[in-house]
Amino acid sequence: MDLAAAYRACARLTRREARNFYVAFLSLPRRQRLAVYALYAFCRSADDAADSCEPTDSHESLTEKSAGSALLKEDDAVDSATPRNGAESIALGRPSETAQPKGAREIGPHESLTEKSAGSALRESGSIEARRVALARLRARLTKAAAGDPEDGPDRALADAIERFGVDPNDLAEVLDGMEIDLTLRRIDDFETLRAYCYRVASAVGLATLPILNGGIPPTDAMRDAAVDLGLGMQLVNILRDVAEDLQRDRIYLPLDEMAEAGVGESDLRRAATGGEIGDALVRFLEGQTDRAAAYLERGCRLVPLLPRRGRRCPRLLAEIYGRILDRICEGGFDLSTRVGLPAREKAGLLVSSLWGRP
Repeated sequence: MDLAAAYRACARLTRREARNFYVAFLSLPRRQRLAVYALYAFCRSADDAADSCEPTDSHESLTEKSAGSALLKEDDAVDSATPRNGAESIALGRPSETAQPKGAREIGPHESLTEKSAGSALRESGSIEARRVALARLRARLTKAAAGDPEDGPDRALADAIERFGVDPNDLAEVLDGMEIDLTLRRIDDFETLRAYCYRVASAVGLATLPILNGGIPPTDAMRDAAVDLGLGMQLVNILRDVAEDLQRDRIYLPLDEMAEAGVGESDLRRAATGGEIGDALVRFLEGQTDRAAAYLERGCRLVPLLPRRGRRCPRLLAEIYGRILDRICEGGFDLSTRVGLPAREKAGLLVSSLWGRP
C-alpha cells in the first residue's frame, strides 16, 4: 500500500467511526486533517484491541450529505507526500513502567458482581491476555512507525504524520498504557485516580495531535496544559453520558469516595440507568460531576487562541460539541437511561458555522 492509499484507508476509517471527532477534524486544512486521521486510525486500533465488544453508534456518524461531503471526496483523492525530516528512533514506555492508577479496582481472581463460573472466569482471563498481546503488537508497530520503518497499511500514514509534523510517539504510547489499564479496571476510588486514567485515554490523544494543529511547530507548555484540560473535560462528559452502558459491562468510572460522601450507592446508579427513580442525592452528585466537566472544558478552551488560526477550529468545535452534550445531560434531568448525543444535522451546522465564522 502506497502512502496515498494509506491515508485514504485512515480517512475512511475515521469517517466511519469517529463520531464527534470526525466533525471537528473536517474543520482542519487538508494536510493537517489527513495527519489527524492517521493518528485517529492508530488510536482506534488500540481501542478495538482493548475492548473488541465496545459498541459503536453508527447513527451518530456524519454520513449525511452536508458541508462535509466535499471535504470527504477531497480526502479520497489525497496524493502522496515526501517527508520533510528523518525520523529518530525512540524508546517507548512499556506498560510495566506505567503503574496502574492508585485507587483503580482490577478484576480479582475470585470476585465479580455477576458471579461468573470458573470456566467463564478462565475465558475472560484468556480474553484479557489476548488483548494484552494485541496491545503489545501495537506498541511494536508504533516503535517501527516512529523509527521511519512502518509496516504496510495505515502505519505508513502514521509514520508520515509523525515525521512531517513532529508528533511525539510517547504521547501515543500513553494512550496504549490507558487502554491496557482499562482491560481490568472496574471501579475508581477517587478523582485523583480518575484524572490519571482520563489523562492516558483522552488527554494524551490531544497532546499527540497538538503538533499537527500547531503546523509542525513543537507546542508550548501552555498549549499542552490547555490540551490536557480539554481532554479531561471531554472524557468526563463521556463518562457521564455512558453510565448505563458502562454498568452493563460492570464498570463505574465515577469516583466512589465522592459517591459515598453524597450518599449515593451503586444501586442508585443502576436504578436510574434502567429508567427508575433519580433521587435528590444522585442529582446533587451528578450536578457536581457536570460542574467539574464544564470547568475542564472551559479551561481547555485556553488552547484556542494559542494555536495558529488554521488550527483553532478543531479544538473549538470539540469543546462546543461536548459542551452541548453536557448541557443536554443536565437539561434531561440526568436521565441515565438515555444516552445523550447530538444529531448529525446539528453537528453539520456547527461545522458550517466554524468554517464561515472567524477562526
